[in-house]
This record gives sequence, C-alpha cells and structure tokens, in this order.
Amino acid sequence: MILFILNQRVGMAWLNSLKSLTIIFIVFQYLATVNCFPIIGESSTQETLTTTTLDPKLLSTGLQIDSANKDDKTKEVPKKPHDSSMFEFWSPESKAADWSYNNPSAWADLSGSSCGGNHQSPINIQPSQSVRKSFPKFTFQNYGNIDKVDLINNGHTAVYSLPVNFPADRVPSITGGGLNDTYKFVQFHFHWGSDSSKGSEHLIRSRSHPAELHLVHYNTKYGTYADATTHSDGLAVLGVFLKIGSRDNDAFRPLVEQLSEVSADGDETTLKNLVSLKDLLPAQTTSFYRYSGSLTTPKCNQIVTWTVFDNPLVISEQQLKKFRSLKNDVEEPLVNNFRPVQPLNDRTVLYRSFTGCEIPRSWPISWTPLLDAIKWSQCIIGFTLFGQ
Repeated sequence: MILFILNQRVGMAWLNSLKSLTIIFIVFQYLATVNCFPIIGESSTQETLTTTTLDPKLLSTGLQIDSANKDDKTKEVPKKPHDSSMFEFWSPESKAADWSYNNPSAWADLSGSSCGGNHQSPINIQPSQSVRKSFPKFTFQNYGNIDKVDLINNGHTAVYSLPVNFPADRVPSITGGGLNDTYKFVQFHFHWGSDSSKGSEHLIRSRSHPAELHLVHYNTKYGTYADATTHSDGLAVLGVFLKIGSRDNDAFRPLVEQLSEVSADGDETTLKNLVSLKDLLPAQTTSFYRYSGSLTTPKCNQIVTWTVFDNPLVISEQQLKKFRSLKNDVEEPLVNNFRPVQPLNDRTVLYRSFTGCEIPRSWPISWTPLLDAIKWSQCIIGFTLFGQ
C-alpha cells in the first residue's frame, strides 16, 4: 500500500511538472507571436574601419581610391554605377552586345559569366524541405545611424547607397545570425513586377511577393568591397519581401517621393531625413532562411551568403507604383527586373526559427515529452535573456 501511495505521488508530481512546462511552452509561443523578444541589438561601441576610408559610390563600382588619389583627375572613376560586379551589364553599351539584358537565359553565355553555375540565385524555397538550424540572433550595428543616402537609377533598379565621406564610425554592419565575420553595409535596392502578382526574386512555396528589398553587405576581413567580391563568403545580402497593405509605409515615404527625379543616365540625388535602416527590416528578424548563392545580375558571382526573412514588410500599392514609374536606359518602363528562380542542385536551405532553437519537425518514436519540453524551455529562456 505504501509503495502504491508513493507511486501515485510520484506520478502526480511528474504530471504537474509536465503541466507547468506545457504552460511555459504556450506562454513563450504567444510572446513570440507578438514580437516580445529582442530583435535588433544596437552596438554600444562604434566600430572603426581598419582600412582606408571607403567611398560608398565607388563601392558600387567595385573600386576604391585612397585619399592621395582623390584629386588626380586621370584616376577618376566614372560616375555611373553600371560597371560593378553587381550591375555591370546594365549600361547603354550593353544594348549593343549580342544578347538581351532582358533575357536572363542568355546570361550564361556572357564572357567570364558564372550565371550557368550550380549555386545560383534566387531560388524557390520549400519550407518543408529546409533544415532547422540553431543560429544565434542577428546584431544590427549602427542601423539607426543613417540620415541620408544617394539614390541612383542604374537602368535596372533603384540603388540607395551611402554618400561620399560618410563617417566611417557610423557605417552600419551586421554580425551574428550564423555569419562568421562582420559585414559592412554598402547599399540597398529593389526588385519588382509590372503588377502585384509578381516581383520578388525569391519564392516561398512557389509563391511570389510584389517586390523584394536587398540590403547588401561585404565581408570586412577582405578589406574592401572589391576584394570581398573575389571570395565565396564575400557578400551577405538580406532579402526582405514586400506585400501590399491599405496604408503607406512611413519608412518608404522618403525613398519613393524623389524617384521621379532620377533617370537612367546615371544622375543621382541625395535623400535626406531618411528613416533609419532598421525600419526597412521586418518586424521580426529572428526567423529566416539561409543558403549559399550568387548575385542575381551578371556576372552572377557565387559569392553571396543569403538571408531571406520569412515575414514581409507592408507598403501601399501607390508606393509600389512609384517604382514602376521609373524608366530604363532606353526609356522603357522599368518593371519585372527580377531574375527567375534557379535550381537548388546540391545545396541545403537552412531555417532559423523565431527562438533559434533546433526543434524537430516530426517527433521520433523515442520522443520524451518531459525532456524535450525542458530543453525547449531552456533554449527559449536563454534566447530571451541572452539572445542566443
């Protein structure tokens, strides 16, 4: 009888523990859905450049000049950003080439092109086939410190880059999120469709979004943007989907209100009173897909670590129409400037959940609910308190 009573008490204690852990599970799951977890970590210390000061305009050309050469007119770099590894074929000269810049299927035939490689971007992301990975969360340093950017219509997209002589100690950068190094911000640009049924480069379950924002960063361990583009881990690009809502997005107002002032001849304008970069990130940056890929314009260098966030920003249809009003180099509507999805081939797409905890999608036969609940609770509490 005594043994029976003890067993009953042990069983009730185990059941009560399981109930408590279940409540913890539900509470933290609710907190995550209302974005109560820390998202953006602003660094308390300002990181300084260890190389010569980068000229953000020259970053888009893949070149750098030191201060001693800035006054040497013989060494000036063309103002247009077309001759970059990211957008080098969107120039008036390219129209005379034996291919169509509107025909991505011809890109693989370009001299020195990697567009026919096995690790190309964008891709069609299938969540059910992704592998969960417990990456640390991202840290966004100086993402609130940009008050102006230079806007250029390069004939392919609208590029927003850091102004000349932007203070080196205020250049935004990202760390964490599974990146092994520090990546400094270079520019951001957009891809969009002729209507809201298409526009994004990446697809989720074969579905497109009306537009996609790319925030481009280079690996600081290589010193310059140009040097970084020669390495497989040279660039880190954050992909943010845009979807249509009923109201204007306040963060996009300064980005779209001056679009009509720039043409595809390389002229630029400076946007002031810019809303900080962190307002161009989704509300929750703790869940995303990760894979290794390429630039999505010729020469399609396979040097990009891609992060594709799974929750979009909301903008209005009227704001997106501002982008569709742009013209390319031959005065045609600048629309459908997205590359079709490419084969995944031998690559694996990783997925970081909102907690960063690596939890199996299907429970094994040997599933131990108590131990798994304890592990999950410890992970989510650690994430909340320490960002891991």
